[in-house]
Amino acid sequence: MATPNDYRAIARRTDRPMWIWAGCALVSVLLLFGVGITVAITLLNRDDTGTEAELPEVWPSKSGQALRPVLMPTGEMIAALTAETGAQVLCQAIPEQRWEEILGDRTLREAGRSCHAVTTKLDVSAQMVPALPEDTSRGLPTKTTVAGKLAVIATDKDGTSLSVELVDVAPRNGASPVLYVSLRSRIVKGPETEAKARALAEALIAGVTPPGPKLPKIGEDGEIALEKTEPGPIKDRPLPVISWLLCGELGRALGVPADNAKPTFFAACELNGVTADYSELSTVVTPTTTIAGLPAQIDGRGLFVQLTGDPAGQTLKFKGTGDLVALAEKMVPPLLGR
Repeated sequence: MATPNDYRAIARRTDRPMWIWAGCALVSVLLLFGVGITVAITLLNRDDTGTEAELPEVWPSKSGQALRPVLMPTGEMIAALTAETGAQVLCQAIPEQRWEEILGDRTLREAGRSCHAVTTKLDVSAQMVPALPEDTSRGLPTKTTVAGKLAVIATDKDGTSLSVELVDVAPRNGASPVLYVSLRSRIVKGPETEAKARALAEALIAGVTPPGPKLPKIGEDGEIALEKTEPGPIKDRPLPVISWLLCGELGRALGVPADNAKPTFFAACELNGVTADYSELSTVVTPTTTIAGLPAQIDGRGLFVQLTGDPAGQTLKFKGTGDLVALAEKMVPPLLGR
């Protein structure tokens, strides 16, 4: 800090009166003091009132998708959905009013790789994941139960993460039997989140697990037993059901019984040396032809049919012997519900 002697020296070097320099120093101190008071008042007000954030003006967000009609699973099939279908299901498993009752505020929802919801105070996500977490970055994880099922919960000042094992699957390859719910505060002094996380998880579990079929037993290489299924579209179906639908269409297209078909849990089936495989996310399709009016690519890996407007999105892949183009032309329309 400058002393009176310092200011006298400055005044002599610049031929300016010492009182000018002293006045400048005093003004600077007062300004800094005023800024400090303003910042302190702002922080105190924010802590005391828990100022609400604004709901987004644009919704869904750039990375999200609007909610759309979707088939709701039963039994244990919630553990066998693709990520986007699972997100749509979780967002719609309970009515909008119930979301708002649990979260305590108007709620906006969107789907993506998870069900994402926001209020003026909370940022919420829900999705199905492969396993319970071994650890978590949010507080010390604690084993508990939710809706009578094994769960892991962790809470800190920013929010709560809760994982609930809905289905006991061994091995877990391919299935997503754990419901993961995360509530994070959007404001400095957020609302209590643990009770809300538990209430939301319980409501979602009730919504997505009404009485219904169990998951098929999954072998070491993902194989499952063949089940005859009525023909129909694959959209939003559980992965093993997609496999059974693919088996049925393979048999009809090849003109042989599907009794010897080999389905896997991963939405694929092999019959007579030909494999049909559905993928939610694929390598980019560079069209070289069309199948049933859809962009398709033929290369050394097989035949890829692009099912959506996204070249890196959902595909049906065919590989094996014989005329794959003719085979795909027969199979694709019924699998898309045409």
